[in-house]
Amino acid sequence: MSNKQKYTLAIIFVLLMAAGSITLLIIQPPRLGLDLRGGMNVVLTAKSKKGAPVTNQSMDQALYVIEQRINKLGVSEPEISRQGERNILVQLPGIKDTSKALEIIGKTALLEFKEVLKTEKDRYVLGTTLMTGKMLSGAQVGYDNYNKPKVEMTFTKEGAVKFEEITGKLKGKQLAIVLDGKVMSAPNVRDQISGGNAEITGNFTIEEVKKLVLVLQTGALPVQMEISENRTVGPTLGQESLKAGLFAGIIGFVLVALFMLLFYRVFGIITWCSLSIFAILLLGLLSLINQILVTSGSAGISLTLPGIAGIILMVGVAADSSIIIFERIKEEVREGKTMRTAMDTGFSHGFKTFLDADLVTFITAAVLFFLGIGTVKGFAFTLMLGIICDLFISFFFTRAVLGLLGRLKFFNNPVLIGVKGVKTDEV
Repeated sequence: MSNKQKYTLAIIFVLLMAAGSITLLIIQPPRLGLDLRGGMNVVLTAKSKKGAPVTNQSMDQALYVIEQRINKLGVSEPEISRQGERNILVQLPGIKDTSKALEIIGKTALLEFKEVLKTEKDRYVLGTTLMTGKMLSGAQVGYDNYNKPKVEMTFTKEGAVKFEEITGKLKGKQLAIVLDGKVMSAPNVRDQISGGNAEITGNFTIEEVKKLVLVLQTGALPVQMEISENRTVGPTLGQESLKAGLFAGIIGFVLVALFMLLFYRVFGIITWCSLSIFAILLLGLLSLINQILVTSGSAGISLTLPGIAGIILMVGVAADSSIIIFERIKEEVREGKTMRTAMDTGFSHGFKTFLDADLVTFITAAVLFFLGIGTVKGFAFTLMLGIICDLFISFFFTRAVLGLLGRLKFFNNPVLIGVKGVKTDEV
């Protein structure tokens, strides 16, 4: 296969990816963050209690409890995640009743054991509370003789007596384990259980058992969560931020495009195309990653104001990459080399130069992403994706277009790329 064919296929490949990104963006636009569509941002900080230190396990328990509460609010696309060792970030886009949300998020978890009176249409009808999680001293994952996962529970001295009494009365019936009003499990009581130890068996997966253990441990290992930050963004302010960000992006794109056209002529037109494809691919990649994360059960990612700032910054970085290549090509032309040779050698040397710069920026962004919190992570993530797109566009699109143009006879005029003085051989 000739270089001309390779370059043509590369351009077609990039254009197909751009078309796919446009289709994806139409079907599933990037999800906007709280600062762009309004909502509530709450940071909960864990405080140590006597006999109940803040641990990684207790923070996981708190995270799970909060997730269960948020689900009751009916908020569309909430984001709940741990930030550092002691903080939990809760973002609720579009929330209206902020006082109710804060009350539900900040209240102490209530773990209860109740009798199941009957089942109606996949809904449990429960009796009164028989005992609470205060009588539970521990819970852990175990395995039965068939290596199937089970839940092992340990009660306090008072709890052991109470649980023996309850299981004696409910022998052959179901006992519901309820967290904040939601039935997490309803195992059958086979026999009266004494001794302060009990187990929950059934056809569970290991993930289901781990989740139930977290629920049970919430009553035994309480973590006091205090609201350390509460910020509400109105929908009007969010829309204004979005408009301002988009306006800044368009202005930045236009100014860069005019600069490139003024100084690099035909190369400026190439830059227009490459920057347009760059922006489309970057937004498409953000939407694709969000879809993958949501499908896998994760919270997904959102486009925030710092993320838009990262995109605008990457437009400048992508233009800078083109400038390095074009300046190197112009130097080769000034030395008297043919346009075809100048295109090949100029791109090769220029690509190596800005590759080093992009790698340094990528490493810096990666450090910000893994060590930063909140909006800093969004900015860093967008920056990393932008660098990947920049390298991809430069290698597959810009390189291919230059390779094809260098083989055209009419393009041998140096004036077309902004070169005035060209060395010639003296006789």
